[in-house]
Amino acid sequence: MTGLVRKASLFSAVGLVVASAALANVPSPANSTKPAYIDVVGSLSGTADPGGAFTVIVRDFGGTPIANSQVVIDFLNCTDINLCTAVVGASVLDCPTRTVRGFTDGTGTVSFNIMGAGKNSGNAAGPAGGCANILADGVSLFHPTVTAYDENGALTQNGVGASDLSAWVSDFGHLGSSGYKGRSDFNHDGALGAGDLSFWVSRFGSGKSASGCFGVSYCTP
Repeated sequence: MTGLVRKASLFSAVGLVVASAALANVPSPANSTKPAYIDVVGSLSGTADPGGAFTVIVRDFGGTPIANSQVVIDFLNCTDINLCTAVVGASVLDCPTRTVRGFTDGTGTVSFNIMGAGKNSGNAAGPAGGCANILADGVSLFHPTVTAYDENGALTQNGVGASDLSAWVSDFGHLGSSGYKGRSDFNHDGALGAGDLSFWVSRFGSGKSASGCFGVSYCTP
């Protein structure tokens, strides 16, 4: 009987080792670091607004960082956002699939700063929250909400300005009838209110998104 118990314990231990090995290098949504919101940005004098920068750190189920993991930011369901054909850093943009991708370094880290703008002329149709998808090696890590201080730049080819403020006011004013629009949630609190207006004024005042895609176009909507 004792021998059977020992064998059962051995098989259990082997099973745990095999399971752990199988989960090594498999991205874990719970253990990975990812943003809840992504701000797409414009530019100033050919330089992308640094205010949109964010980092993803991919870790496996044991908490170990995964190097050379392909991280994809999928904007397919962000129907009120368009991406610039210009990219920042080592990112790779694919307009047809509306994705931006990059690979993690030895610490499991990859950084993005994504240029784009909204297609909102004022209370335009669009998703609420969580329209984007962050994937690592095909595993979905999180569905972040996407904001655009340049609310109508994909329509007017301009940067952050007064007409964008008007578009935000329209989104806010139609909360009762049209509901929450994630594109206008600049302070990332899950609601539209005075805090968002304060963030918009600060970004407008910085001038760092005063222009759109610095001389290049947007992806075809």
